[in-house]
This record gives sequence, C-alpha cells and structure tokens, in this order.
Amino acid sequence: MDKPQPRPHGPAYLFFFTNTQFLLSVVVAWNIGWLLYGYMTREWHWFMRSGAVTIVLGAIISFRNVLRLSKEERIRLRNLTVVETFSASEKQDQEGDSAAVVKGVWVMALGTAAGAYGDLLSKFL
Repeated sequence: MDKPQPRPHGPAYLFFFTNTQFLLSVVVAWNIGWLLYGYMTREWHWFMRSGAVTIVLGAIISFRNVLRLSKEERIRLRNLTVVETFSASEKQDQEGDSAAVVKGVWVMALGTAAGAYGDLLSKFL
C-alpha cells in the first residue's frame, strides 16, 4: 500500500519565499532604490538602515532548504527507506538549496556592509 503524499506549500508561498532569482531581484531593487534615495536627498542614513532588510532577505534566501518543504515533506524525507530514493526534481531542488545558501550569505554580507559603512558613500558621491 502506498503512503499518502505529504501536502506541499502553495505556489504563492513557494514563489515569494523560495524563488532565489525573485528574492535576489528584490535585493537588487531594494538596494538600488535606497542608493538613489541617498544620492538624491543626501540622507545616507536611510541606505544604512536598508542594510537590515537586506540581511533579512539574505537569511530568507539562505534558509530556502527549510522554507520550501512543509513539515510533512521534511518528515517524509527523513524517513526514506533503503529502497526509496530522491526523485530527480528533489535532487535538483537540493542543488538549488546549496547554491541559495552561498548566495544568501553574500547578500547578508552586503547588508552588513551597507548597515555599517553605507554613510561613507556620502564622502565619495
């Protein structure tokens, strides 16, 4: 008898929280927007504050492997038998998870740098 398949997260949830390309686009747009705002108003402290949101987005990107699976799916993967193997799509998702961790760490580093040194741009621009 087949085991019932676990219920995955909905497509909107998966798009907004696990689509690495979408989240990286948000990071780029967010930072460019605050850079432009800082340049136009000379209020660079807002760019510095935007670094906090950038760090949160980096964390979301890094935790893609946790966010993309529902609780039931995680339990199912932990309890695979010797005969069962990962599907091709799950293997591809796991590769995407690994790449997302690296990208997320870089985004968090960018957010930390913006938060710590973002006001120094006023000296150069």
